[in-house]
Amino acid sequence: MGKQNISVLVVESDPESLKYTIELLHKNSLVSNIESVADSDHALLKIIVCSPDIVFLEYPAIGNSGEQLIKFIQTKLTETTIVFVSRTKEYAANAIHKEIFNYLLKPISKGELDKVIANVNLYKQTNIQARINQIIEKIPDDTRLKLQTSKGYLIVAPDEILYCKADGFYSELHLTNDRVELSYQSLSKLDEILGQYNFFRASRSIYINMKYIRKIYRNTNTIVLSREGKEYEVKGSRNHIKNLSQFDSD
Repeated sequence: MGKQNISVLVVESDPESLKYTIELLHKNSLVSNIESVADSDHALLKIIVCSPDIVFLEYPAIGNSGEQLIKFIQTKLTETTIVFVSRTKEYAANAIHKEIFNYLLKPISKGELDKVIANVNLYKQTNIQARINQIIEKIPDDTRLKLQTSKGYLIVAPDEILYCKADGFYSELHLTNDRVELSYQSLSKLDEILGQYNFFRASRSIYINMKYIRKIYRNTNTIVLSREGKEYEVKGSRNHIKNLSQFDSD
């Protein structure tokens, strides 16, 4: 998929170790953002701002907020992965006791670092799809919509719409039978109608049916929809695609 949106915070007091870790992270194509601090006190402030996917935490942590930092991540940022980084294995049991199961020894091995990042990326992508599936499962099967088109009215189930595309004051309805209907309703109006179903605004001009999402290419902001072996590519915006990972599963 190319470069993904994996953000990292490195908490490391030793300048040489910090430089080495950042160099390894820059070589990993899945990492898009790297922040660093020297101690747990600064880490607690930084993490509130950047909400990273991974925290590489020097352990024992320098500063007075190590335990508070771990507790904050585990209770408030539950999707953030903590990785203990230590010079010896003596704190491994302590890590497990704290329910931290990623433990790297200094100097960090590139292979072990890449494995952690790959696992976090897989979890992140799987979690997005799981949330999409939860939303889809809540949609009633017998729903029918009445949408105004250039030919009159179209009676259609939400699942029969692949995506909608703004066309000036009108909207194109791209249907699962490969038909395209021109609607007199703007995309904003369709947003009001379809917003309660499993649709997602991928950009200012594109509104997609999440049921048909098969791939997300973050490096090109491209979403691939698929149905019965056919694929349809639509362009999203970076911010809208990023929001896919923020759906509430409630």
